[in-house]
This record gives sequence, structure tokens and C-alpha cells, in this order.
Amino acid sequence: MGQAPVSANLRRILKVIEDGSHDMATGWNLPRECYVDPEFYAFEQEAIFMRQWLCLGRVDEIPKPGDFVRVDMGDEPLMMVRGKDMEIRVLSPICAHRAHLVCEGSGNTGRLFRCPFHAWTYGLDGNLIAAPSMNDTVGLKHLKGEAYLPSHRVEIWNGFVFTNLDPDAKPLAPTLTKLTAELENYHIGDMVSMPVAELRDNPWNWKSQLENGIEPYHSAYLHGMLHDFAHVRLTSFVDIDPDEGAIYHPTGFYHPDAGFNPTTKALLPIIPTLGEKERNQVIFASIPPNLGFGAVPEGLFYYLVLPAGPEHMNLRIGHLYPEESTKHPRFEQLYKIAQDGLVLFHQQDASSDASLQKGMRSRFRRPGRYSFQEESLLQFNQWLLKRYQDYVALTEGAPEPAVTR
Repeated sequence: MGQAPVSANLRRILKVIEDGSHDMATGWNLPRECYVDPEFYAFEQEAIFMRQWLCLGRVDEIPKPGDFVRVDMGDEPLMMVRGKDMEIRVLSPICAHRAHLVCEGSGNTGRLFRCPFHAWTYGLDGNLIAAPSMNDTVGLKHLKGEAYLPSHRVEIWNGFVFTNLDPDAKPLAPTLTKLTAELENYHIGDMVSMPVAELRDNPWNWKSQLENGIEPYHSAYLHGMLHDFAHVRLTSFVDIDPDEGAIYHPTGFYHPDAGFNPTTKALLPIIPTLGEKERNQVIFASIPPNLGFGAVPEGLFYYLVLPAGPEHMNLRIGHLYPEESTKHPRFEQLYKIAQDGLVLFHQQDASSDASLQKGMRSRFRRPGRYSFQEESLLQFNQWLLKRYQDYVALTEGAPEPAVTR
């Protein structure tokens, strides 16, 4: 069965995006509908979030069998779980009986998931174990063949857990080769995760959050002196093809071993494998549609963007450090200062994003032109456009991929 045809309204919006995505000199940013229109948001959920690699968290958030983390991606509840075999799986936590969610939040579920509604019970691999009072209508042996928690593809990249809800999607890793090489000396996969901070019900579109993380133009104005040690004039952009899976740019420092805190210096030990280049820059990166991060000489900060409607999103923010750094005698104190520094930046961005969202609602809002310091925004829009157009092509004849276990 094919996808629903794309409406004339959506085609009009896509034409505006296409016309503005050719190059910096003639281009413009996304039209208002991309941030406020419910129809466009629904289109985007199918075109992007049902077909691209989504980051759910870090492998060390679920170190033991039974550990799980729930993450809602729009209307799709998902969870990453560590199995008895120590494999990491991504499941839809939706009971096969009446669709009650089998878990909330995060924690350790033991050896199984038990739905609180009617006690249908599933293993850590999603397979049905028990279904009370069902034998008089359908036997458990037969029921096991049709009732389970849906399972989705998983890839691990540098310790981040990704899933894709499209069983026919191409692998993630080959699209990240350029970024992977850029980050090799950081050894991100070996870093230790700090507790994740959750910021819920942020009143702006999910794209605004990613745009802030990869666009350096605003840093000299919105963040002012806080960001001057990594000034926008020290930014260089990297050529990115829309087929690639990451958008990133390095921004240089005015002094080595800098950090995003009130001292502007790294507070914890420098990653010992970094060279002079890495010690004099931050790498701001995004793996769209929902992971953004900054790699600095002492570690890495990241955020997961979770859409919750056309004008709302949730956010998970975390820090990563080499394991040896966490043994520093003043680690807790210094980490708290670093965390507070990042919170200050986020508060400034959040105020701006909320204001942007209000402006996007205006019928008089027209797409604006790019500054030469916004090249990464054009790259992001080209990334989006390709996937929008791929989905339109799918609606025009290609069959919908079958849902698999």
C-alpha cells in the first residue's frame, strides 16, 4: 500500500524550500510553515522521523540486563533496553493487547516487562511470555506468534545508540565517515556519561534547537562575551553533501584548552590523545534529525531533540568525559561549574527560540537571506530537502516498507 499523496499545500511549501536551497548567494531560510503548520509537521514525521536514524541515548545509560530508557519521538514511544544476552535493543513499548505502554521513564525492569493494564508479560527481547486468561479464546502458543513488542534496527556510533524505524533504511555509519575521522582523537565511545537533564515542553519547533547548535552567526550577539573566546570569526565550514549524515563545523579558540564556563578555560584534564588542532577548537556537530553536540578539549556536551508537536519539543542534555577525568579529586565540583556554564548558554538560546517561534506564527513572516556565517544552515536545509523529496517520490508509487519485528 502506497503513502497518502502529498497535498498541494505541501508541494507549495516544498517548492519554496527548494528555490531557497541552491546556494548562499541566492538562498533563504525555511518558510514559516515548517515551524508552525500541523500538516507540515505530520508530513515531516513520516518523511524524516520514520525514515532516518534517531539517537536515543548512550550505551552506558543501560549497562545491566533489564536497564531501559524510554524516549518519545513525536507520537512514537520507543525504548532502548539491555537484554539478558547484553545486546542493546530498541523496542516499541506498546502492549500487543490494548496498546497500553509497558513502562515509563527509565530504570531496571528485572527480567521482563509486565503491562500494568492486564499483566501481559514480555521478555527483554520483546517476545511474549504470558497473557493471563487468554487460553479460552486463543492459546499462548498461537498468541506468541502474533503478539510481541515491535523491534527496530540498532546501530552504535561512538557510544551513542541509534535506531531506524524503516527496516529498509541504509546503514548509518557509512554516512558519518568524515565526522568519524574528525573526532577520532577524542575517543568518544570510551567516554563516561553524566546523568542526563530533561527539559520538557519547550515551546518551539524541533528544528530551531538543531539550528542553534550548528549556526555560529548568533554566538557573537546572543551569547556576547560568554562566547568570545570561540568567536564566530574563527569558524570554518566543511563541505557537506546532502547524502551525508552529519553537519559540523570547527570554531577556533583565542587561547588553547578553552571551555564553555565563566572561566573560559577547561576545568578538567585535557583529553590526552588530542593534538594541537583539537586543543584550539570546538567542533559543533549535528547528526540530524535529533542529535547535536560540541566536542571540546576536556570532553563533550550533547543534546537529544525530541519533537512533541509543531510548536513543542522535549530535550535531553548530557555531558561526557574520559573515565580518568571522573576520578579527579574535585570532579563533582568542577563538573557542576561546567554544567552550570552550559545551562547559561541554553537559557539564552531558549529565550531566543521562544521568541523565534512567536515570530514564525505571524502571517507576515517571510524567509530571510543567509549570512556568510550561516553556511551550516543552508547545509541543514539541503539535508532536509533531499529527504522531503525522497518521501514525495515514495508517495508517488513506491510501496510502503513492511513493519518487521
